[in-house]
Amino acid sequence: MIYASGQVFIYRSQIDELLMSEYLDNNHVDTFGIFLVEKSQMCPGLYLPFLFVSSFHWGYKAFNADTKKFISHINKESVSAANLILVPIIENSHWTLLVRNLKTKVWDFYDSLPKKTHRAILPEVVNIPSVRDTTTSFATDIRRWRIRKIKQVPTQKNSVDCGMYVCKYMEAVIQPEAVVWADVKDWEDNMAKFRAEFAYAILSTTIK
Repeated sequence: MIYASGQVFIYRSQIDELLMSEYLDNNHVDTFGIFLVEKSQMCPGLYLPFLFVSSFHWGYKAFNADTKKFISHINKESVSAANLILVPIIENSHWTLLVRNLKTKVWDFYDSLPKKTHRAILPEVVNIPSVRDTTTSFATDIRRWRIRKIKQVPTQKNSVDCGMYVCKYMEAVIQPEAVVWADVKDWEDNMAKFRAEFAYAILSTTIK
């Protein structure tokens, strides 16, 4: 084991998956999200205030398991202090990102391999019981918010990079300056670099 945090575990084989441009799983994406949270705590003001919801939240739902532990940090106090809530989704081996924009009261949807079938699951995501349990934390009913597909985002050219794209979407949307997606042209060329940087960040946690 290389890294562990809560229900998230990264083993040596998963580092190899990163470096060999293979598919990323829940542990990879959650680790990236955890790193973003840790950076925001260490360097206040580095990012817009945000909350991260584990990708296991949606994954556990598929097995009818208890998902409340993954949103226990979503309450009136944390919501009032945040601009965004990041919700990575894995469905049928494809990663997408749903972002609750708490200022505009809109769900922003990011998909690196745009298809109508990927968006079709979203009403179910925003209406699962555990999400309904958090509605009192918001000034309005989040289940009624409009879902907006974000256009001109970087897209993948293969079938395995969707997880890394979701990680980069998360990192981009929390930047203080709004992203001009039409100007972001180099992700595909730099995907191996992004994966290597992520692997290095994970390995660096083992250095005492």
